[in-house]
Amino acid sequence: MTKIISLTPPQTNLPFPLMRAIKERRTKRKWQDAELPMQDLSNLLWAACGITYEATERTKSRRTAPSSCNSQEISVYVALPEGLYRYDEAEHALIGVLDKDLRPHIGTQKMMQSAPLGLIYVSDYRKLTNPVFNNDDRRWYTSAADAAFMSQNVYLYCTAANLSTAVLGLVDREGLHELMGLSVHEKVVYTQVVGKPVDS
Repeated sequence: MTKIISLTPPQTNLPFPLMRAIKERRTKRKWQDAELPMQDLSNLLWAACGITYEATERTKSRRTAPSSCNSQEISVYVALPEGLYRYDEAEHALIGVLDKDLRPHIGTQKMMQSAPLGLIYVSDYRKLTNPVFNNDDRRWYTSAADAAFMSQNVYLYCTAANLSTAVLGLVDREGLHELMGLSVHEKVVYTQVVGKPVDS
């Protein structure tokens, strides 16, 4: 049976000012060997692509990060020590995918493989149905931009919550694709690591 972890509600009323988060946002590549609190996990996943407007019979839902033509083609996978999960934004829950620690494969730089939490941004090309996405080049750069919006939201939350984070471009995408058991239509775009800073 698929393991499902219901997340605590996100804290959407935190007082940290947006302009300060933008000013102080930095890539930080050092972290403690400690798990993230579940509240932080809930908050940062909601920041990445949580639902801000529920779907109706006539319109799709809206998320915290934009996507081209509201395609919502990017899914966030969460690599934890005990396994790999997919974030279900509609239910604000983690859906178990693999009982395997994929953090050693999150990036090709060894220093990144020790992070307590890995995020994997995966594009499903089947959701890019608008005629403007008529070739894989367009699907790729659209997916890259949409994943970047999400990762920046995670950066801003991590700044406000005093967490270390870094987006990784040096990724063995084909190897990770195979390990995750993705379909031919799904593409690993970026990964991102998160942890408690060493100076906290």
